[in-house]
Amino acid sequence: MKIVYAAGCISEASYARLYGGSGTAPAFQAQKYNRLFAEGLAEHTQVDVVSYPSAEEAILGSGVISLPDETAGKVRYHYIPTYRSVLRRWLHYFLGSFSRCMKLLDGDSVVMIDCWNQMAGLGAFLASKIKGCRCVGIITDLPEFLGDGATEALSKYLIRHCTDYVVLTELMNNRMNKKGKPYVVLEGHADITMASREPSLAKKSKKRICMYAGSIHRIYGVERLVEGFRQAAIPNAELHIYGTGDYQQELEEIAARDPSIFYGGLLLPSQVVEKEMEATLLVNPRPSDEEFVKYSFPSKTMEYMSTGTPVLTTALPCLPEEYLPHLYFFREETPQGMAEALRQVLSLTDEELFQKGCQARQFVLRERNNVVQAAKVLQMLEGKGKS
Repeated sequence: MKIVYAAGCISEASYARLYGGSGTAPAFQAQKYNRLFAEGLAEHTQVDVVSYPSAEEAILGSGVISLPDETAGKVRYHYIPTYRSVLRRWLHYFLGSFSRCMKLLDGDSVVMIDCWNQMAGLGAFLASKIKGCRCVGIITDLPEFLGDGATEALSKYLIRHCTDYVVLTELMNNRMNKKGKPYVVLEGHADITMASREPSLAKKSKKRICMYAGSIHRIYGVERLVEGFRQAAIPNAELHIYGTGDYQQELEEIAARDPSIFYGGLLLPSQVVEKEMEATLLVNPRPSDEEFVKYSFPSKTMEYMSTGTPVLTTALPCLPEEYLPHLYFFREETPQGMAEALRQVLSLTDEELFQKGCQARQFVLRERNNVVQAAKVLQMLEGKGKS
């Protein structure tokens, strides 16, 4: 079996070269998710990624980003150019994906598409139909949460016509897989290469650092986290936040006045992991009562746990039961409730916190690494998965 994977990701080295000095890190969550997935699959079978670099004004001075095809580890990347003109960009994503997939596909191939990369996904899907190959749709969120109009309609079209699915939760499958096609639930995947990076108390910051990395939109609870941390007033502790979003300007103003709050802007994924390993506690304040959390799984949970730094999170309905012993939880999702949870967790010794983090790391790297998770997809394709 050969996998042709159409999605918006490029090799880690190319991503760092393109965006490392630009002050931007576009689509970094999708980039990391798809790259890890492709790398996990490549440990079992041949994988060709058909992709493109995300468009950013900061690096589109010439009007086009064109990368040469490359091999990174066991994954072969076939790149489509990205243009400044949106219409030209979409046309090339569709045609480039179609033509490359047509060349790569044979009778033993399976196409996998990220259903939110609509134009590249459409080209790959069309090639799979012509070549008579199965087309696996990766659904990481509901279409209505990520677009409207033609964008939403195209995502729904791709989802309806896929032959198999990878979903993050059973609720997502129940909602999107109305015809009961084969599927597998993968809430995410931890980077297996993190196993070589041993956590150490000696590497921790002397100050007790609570850290959040990700989208800093108010809808994700970041404002309440900041308010709660300030209310907690924990000696020798700071809250460090990395990312961008609609809360950024207010956060910058708060950080300028309050030395216990630090805003570090946007970092590359590899830089974020370094900061996470140095922190005392990683936090995720995502509200548990929002509709979207039933269907998605925050990728930062896997990344957080793999670092060996303990995690304090809201009790999200998407969390499988086996995760619960390895996490700390906010019992109330108000600023006051977050303040109380922060005080309780940070009353523990450094050794107790470190032990909790290491247990979570062992669990996620043993049972949810990207190689193990990828194998579940191949089992489904061989007729051994859910259907």
